[in-house]
Amino acid sequence: MHLLFLGYSSIVRRRVLPAARSLAAIRHISVASRSQGQDGAEGRVDHDGAVNHWYADYADALDTAAADLVYVSGTNAVHGEWVMSALRHGCHVIVDKPAFPDLASAEAAVRLAREKNRGLAEATVFLFHPQAAALRALVDPAESAATRVTATFSFPPLPPDDFRYRADCGGGSLNDLGPYAAATNRLLFGRAPDGVHCMVLTRDASRDPGVDTSFSILMTHTDGGSLAGHFGFVTAYQNRLAVVTDLRTIDADRLFTTPPDLACALRVREGYDDRAVPVARGDAFALFLEAFIDAIGRRDFEAFERALLEDAALLARVRQAAEVE
Repeated sequence: MHLLFLGYSSIVRRRVLPAARSLAAIRHISVASRSQGQDGAEGRVDHDGAVNHWYADYADALDTAAADLVYVSGTNAVHGEWVMSALRHGCHVIVDKPAFPDLASAEAAVRLAREKNRGLAEATVFLFHPQAAALRALVDPAESAATRVTATFSFPPLPPDDFRYRADCGGGSLNDLGPYAAATNRLLFGRAPDGVHCMVLTRDASRDPGVDTSFSILMTHTDGGSLAGHFGFVTAYQNRLAVVTDLRTIDADRLFTTPPDLACALRVREGYDDRAVPVARGDAFALFLEAFIDAIGRRDFEAFERALLEDAALLARVRQAAEVE
């Protein structure tokens, strides 16, 4: 399989390229990058020759690379344009989160993917780490359903020139971190919430208008379940999830971005019993890529399409609740 990256983002350099290189199914890797695609570009890191071919232009890469799978990783604002272009070129497509700016764009992309019989997936990869599966096994709706969920994913301010501070690039904490809230609800409740409440807490004061830099959210279900979340890039680093059921409580650290070499454990309390449930190491990006490549082989994309559309629909409600367009 020939994998083409449109964009040479930090996440591609640090996590996706090494994961792709580890998979036997991926035999050829190309990268299109406006800043790094030129021969002799400064700062280029290609992991000991992992990249077989470089392009300086996205359109040229799509026209000439003959890629089977395209991974779109530009700024948020251009995701939709290049997803549609890659699908029209007959490629399967993975797109960094947030995949699309609104539900209508997500629905249009899924329609095109179905017309072309191609796979389309949003890279919400934390759900593919063994820690997510271990957590889900402890929150079985038939035995001990989630009742109260608290998620926190917040970190220090980004470099001033980071695109996430630019509205024209699709920046802002809701766009960048909202997908984690939506996917966590999907993981633990398996259905859309009945109520969605969201408040932007801070904005970037150095720009006018400043993008949102932190928010809190509350999702409620008619059966009494709820998910409260705190997200942003204005605090010390926090990355944790706490789940309360009628039988137990579960605490997970580093759930949203688990390093591939980290041996982690879920802390589980049942009555007076307090234990650690060890979780195997795993590279969430490699596991996600493997799952999508398997879906390509089976020509069964329904699960990835459903996840993308459900999260897009919920994020539209979150933006509306926060009064952010």
